[in-house]
Amino acid sequence: MKIRDIAELTAVLLQKHDVINTGVFMQTENNQLVQSVLKSNHDLRLIARCANLVVKEVACEYIPLFHKQTLTSTNGEIPYTAFEKTLLEIRGIKDKNGNEVDYYCLPDHVEIQNGSFEVSYTFIPTDKQFFDDLDFCGTKVSDRVLAYGTCAEYCLVNGNYDEALMWERRYKDALLVATRKNTQVILPRRRWI
Repeated sequence: MKIRDIAELTAVLLQKHDVINTGVFMQTENNQLVQSVLKSNHDLRLIARCANLVVKEVACEYIPLFHKQTLTSTNGEIPYTAFEKTLLEIRGIKDKNGNEVDYYCLPDHVEIQNGSFEVSYTFIPTDKQFFDDLDFCGTKVSDRVLAYGTCAEYCLVNGNYDEALMWERRYKDALLVATRKNTQVILPRRRWI
């Protein structure tokens, strides 16, 4: 799933024919065409920005994105700048033997004993370009969920508040389904008399 997929579905849902007919949604990845259209077409540029906002919102508030990284502590601290991705929340730190290690989060670093550690954390995704893959692989977040949120943001920015409210409801309902845990409902066996 790419920003292109979300933007195309958003343009279809909002019936933005001027965006659909630009040619950027062709199967081939033509970066020169996309860059020139993004410069000239305000609606496509705004849809791409709204899509990035929605991706960040979903990752930060509803379905966290996890990452594991091996980091080394020097002088009893790991600076936040050492993390590959923008840190949202540390979920756990293990030493080389796989044992949980105590740590303290301070404003500019993690205080921990010296050594090499595997850090599990959630992160904030970076803004994606038009043909970049999104980080939601393996989750129940579909392009339709993100397109609903993008439609809501786009309508809100353009002052279409009633339409934004309608898209927001669809978006929240789709997120509810995406975040619902899959549990099996097992009914007790019945006896026939």
